Amino acid sequence: MTTSIDTGRRRRRVRLTPVDAIQVSSTGSRAAEGPVTLGQLNTLQWLELDADHPAAVLRVELPVPDGKSVDDVAETASVLVARHESLRTTYVRDGDARQVVAATSTFTLHVCALDEGRWGPRDRAAVAGRLLAWLRERRDTAATTLRMAVATDEGGTVIACAAGFSHLAVDFGSIEVLKREFTEMLAHPDRRHVGGPRHQPLDQAELEATPAERRRTRAANDYVRELARRQPRCLLALPGATRSGESLGVELSSPAAAMAVRQVAARTRCSRSSVVLAATCAVLARRTGYRELVFPSLSSNRFERHLVDFVGSLAQGNLVAVEVGDRSFDALVKHTWAAVLEASRHSRYDGVERGGSDERIQHERGMHFLYDPLFNSLVPESWSGVTAGVKHRPEEITAALRQTELRWRPVPHNGTPVRIGLNEVDGRVLLDLWSADTGLVPRTEMESWLLAVERLLVGAAAGDLDAARIREATGLDPIARPADWVLVDSCWVDLAEVQQLLDEALAPSVARVYGSVDGRDLVAYLTATDAVRTPEQAHARCLAALPDHLNALAPRHYVLCPTAPVDATDPAAWPTPLATGTGR
Repeated sequence: MTTSIDTGRRRRRVRLTPVDAIQVSSTGSRAAEGPVTLGQLNTLQWLELDADHPAAVLRVELPVPDGKSVDDVAETASVLVARHESLRTTYVRDGDARQVVAATSTFTLHVCALDEGRWGPRDRAAVAGRLLAWLRERRDTAATTLRMAVATDEGGTVIACAAGFSHLAVDFGSIEVLKREFTEMLAHPDRRHVGGPRHQPLDQAELEATPAERRRTRAANDYVRELARRQPRCLLALPGATRSGESLGVELSSPAAAMAVRQVAARTRCSRSSVVLAATCAVLARRTGYRELVFPSLSSNRFERHLVDFVGSLAQGNLVAVEVGDRSFDALVKHTWAAVLEASRHSRYDGVERGGSDERIQHERGMHFLYDPLFNSLVPESWSGVTAGVKHRPEEITAALRQTELRWRPVPHNGTPVRIGLNEVDGRVLLDLWSADTGLVPRTEMESWLLAVERLLVGAAAGDLDAARIREATGLDPIARPADWVLVDSCWVDLAEVQQLLDEALAPSVARVYGSVDGRDLVAYLTATDAVRTPEQAHARCLAALPDHLNALAPRHYVLCPTAPVDATDPAAWPTPLATGTGR
């Protein structure tokens, strides 16, 4: 378990040798149980679908001040677990889901020794990275609320600390709270027992059961349902794509983009994350041809005062609608920020109800949502005024382009074709892009539009850009689609792939799909068989086979006939139908 690092002084190897596994106990102020929160329910749902999801456990470095011992870390972590009930909670799923808070709990603090020699603050990042990898290499599950590991030098001083938290216990907003409190208590031991009662997940569940919060939840579900009827199945559908099985991630690191973002944010008085998202939307709109983008995002849901320091699973996915159209870049930034805030306002919903609603909409639209591209910003969404008065000279930004880097890495496979993460805007823009399958979204595509986002941001730094200059700044051409690709119900559809879907799902029936017949889109003519005698039966079979056909929709209308004509390419040649309908 080693890794080589260059500290600027010498090239060393970080070797971790496990020397102890300390059982750290904590006692909180109560033992109790109650219903789960909406955020916990949301996390439980997707973990049930994929218990090995790469985000089931969130592993992070916990900052440690200089000169701290293992005992200091253990005591501080014990206080942290006592203070936050989510770190002492388990979940029961027989019937209605419930959260059970234990009065006392125990977790394992692994102690690893570094090789002999001098280790210090300059080594911390590399040692922490090795610790995180060490934790990943050991199997832990969502049922394990907390695991920690420290690396010590030969004198017993802690050089770095890492932890793995169950996503049921925390989200990324919670982790920031825990990191801050952990570091403060390590640096100032007198603060370990300071502080009054906290708003806990049990309290949040009680609040969500009130009439006012139930009305808010219903409104959120209505909002998501309306956007789900306009959401494309797959936003970045590329002709000729075939599965490869390789998952790949790339991170754009751009100081030039960070300078540009600060200037645009100052000019528009919008958040820097919204500036980056607006540029991303402009690039995607240029590439895909969509004037409106409806895509999933994640909201921290930390808008009320009592949730600012809350430790629990609050974040939920929402849908954002950004109408790119012919807006100028500044107007698009303002519109994007408003769209994100509106989506965030409706991002605490009942996941069970949403799941049922999504299933009905997918049945009606003849599709399976891929929830792509998923956008997740770890950058605060508010405009704080920190960018006011910022002015970089054009030559400064141009010079900074020499520092742009693209860092490639393998990533865990997940069901969402494209994931976009904004991880930093201070000093540099860190924009992360995952392709779940490089056969569907290849490396060249990923690289080209990440660099297009950077070009657009840099181009907008000096002043607003109209729609034509936005398109020019991206440097991208629209996706070239063959004639047999048609736009149906907000989705680009490959008619050849729909035909493959029919051949697979309806065999031994003879079936033929047509892009349009008498003003109706995506019409399927087919011969009736013992297994398929109604449009409803045909639709059910098409939906069942649809997950393997990314660029297809189920037909929107079915025409069942007794026989097939000699010339099946002509819809008028089919005999008088036995049954017709949408199958919905």
